[in-house]
Amino acid sequence: MSQAKFINKINISTLLHDVSNAVVNESVVLKQMMDGEYGSTLQEIKTILISLWQTNNQVIQLIDRYQSHQSRDRVIGLNPSLINEFDFGDLLNNLYQEYRPKVINRGLKLHYETCTGYLHGTRVRGDAIHLYRMCSNLLQNALSYTETGDIFLRLLNQGDDLVVLIEDTGVGIEPEDLANIFLPFYRGTISSPGSGLGLYIAMMVAYSHGLKLSVDSVVGKGTIFTIKFPYQVNNYYGVDATIPKKSRLTHALPGRH
Repeated sequence: MSQAKFINKINISTLLHDVSNAVVNESVVLKQMMDGEYGSTLQEIKTILISLWQTNNQVIQLIDRYQSHQSRDRVIGLNPSLINEFDFGDLLNNLYQEYRPKVINRGLKLHYETCTGYLHGTRVRGDAIHLYRMCSNLLQNALSYTETGDIFLRLLNQGDDLVVLIEDTGVGIEPEDLANIFLPFYRGTISSPGSGLGLYIAMMVAYSHGLKLSVDSVVGKGTIFTIKFPYQVNNYYGVDATIPKKSRLTHALPGRH
């Protein structure tokens, strides 16, 4: 397969991957609403409806980007024209609202933990849609590999840096898989439904934003993914419009610098 065809396959596959995940999540929530799990009045279900609307809006924007010739090669890369400043705490709260019903449906517990204060706030510069995809795929991975117990979504400081932790009490990752889990279409030795693209998407988004994405895992105990936003010399987190327009795949993958 030529490089151009492979890149096109990656772009289409990652788009379908995230659209499919969003549709499945929404389907679970809609069924719960039909069963009256969130109440029967508009006021009772308003928070859930807002979450569904936000998820659906992101899917529409993602599809629109792919249909744009200027953005097609950046389905998981970074387009400088789409960089905005926003509150990352709000993004994670929206993610929590989206995933909480699905986690509950699986008999698990999802915890969203924040600090009472942050050294430099929680506003970041970046592509909000892609950063949401990054965190969503990591959270989906935690859900896929956790049969019992808890999933934790945390936003905290480590020194000056802003850090996101996504932790689960799942099956863990085999040591021989750790070096390859971010490769496209890679499936680990512990089988589970999926395409092998979620962690690849997360890594590519992190790399394009200059973030540090790492993983620690113990088989039988669980996994922790850490996303670190380094505090920049100009007193902000994230990126600005001066970043390169394209990122090389080989630079983003572990051990391939």
